[in-house]
Amino acid sequence: MEHNTESLALLIVHGTELPNSDITYLADGARERGHRPLVVPWTELSVCLDEFGPQLCANGRPLVADGIIHQLSTDALGGLAVLAAVEERVPHLNSADPVLRSADKFATHVRLAAHGVPTPATALCPNDRELRAFAAAFGYPVVLKQPDGARGAEVALARDAAELPAKAASIRERGHTLLVQRFYAEAAGCNHRVLVVGGRFFAAAEQRGRPGDFRSNGPGDVSRPVELTETEIAVAEQAARAAELDLMSADLLRTADGPVILETNSFPNFGGFDGIDVRRPILDLIEAKCAARRRAAAAPPVTTAAEVLAG
Repeated sequence: MEHNTESLALLIVHGTELPNSDITYLADGARERGHRPLVVPWTELSVCLDEFGPQLCANGRPLVADGIIHQLSTDALGGLAVLAAVEERVPHLNSADPVLRSADKFATHVRLAAHGVPTPATALCPNDRELRAFAAAFGYPVVLKQPDGARGAEVALARDAAELPAKAASIRERGHTLLVQRFYAEAAGCNHRVLVVGGRFFAAAEQRGRPGDFRSNGPGDVSRPVELTETEIAVAEQAARAAELDLMSADLLRTADGPVILETNSFPNFGGFDGIDVRRPILDLIEAKCAARRRAAAAPPVTTAAEVLAG
């Protein structure tokens, strides 16, 4: 894609901590293209309603932004609310509703399954009775998860019915309801993080966990770029369309039944894509969205047939 020749005011929004290396890397890429990125935590932003509609503000004054890229999720609900208010006025990567759905593992599985995307057999269980029933139905071992856990945290493997209660209790600190999920032994300790931008596959990285760890993305994991098959690419792109995420990374498992999508994420970790400039498709897409918004704003008003006949 040809780079936008117009300098854009790009707002890059992160959480309450200092911007991480991914945000800094993305901002540097925007500057290299001649844009004017402003990196800001969401806590510095506000939104007000006036006669012109919702206005994004900082320090009590309107903040001009041509486009917004953010790294927010359920740990920044206030920030998502601010950005959601101006989605119709300022191009975004990503919109708030798909981000919230993506952070909910079960809601993601429901959405993907409804669109024909292959996912592991999964059940949402509020008590041990339901856990036992579905674990038996799926067959041991089974994976147990908090519905909104991340980075391999709050995940356990129950190898048989005897250890199921203790494994469930070990990850219930934040909530009693858990997911129980089919375990694919052939994919233990390995998955493929797939980057899809604007509905199109861009790159993939293989993630491997520490020896003996069934997780692929826990502490000490190792990532490297990897090639995908055409079928795997098609499944990842189908998942992005179903999730309605402009910018998505998906965890894909290679199983005996074919590729399955384990989860989706609305802002990928750039690590593991050595030698691949993952900023390129992201900046291409926000440039294209900004250009489309300008064209729409410049288009003459449409006169309906009824107005022509009445005139």
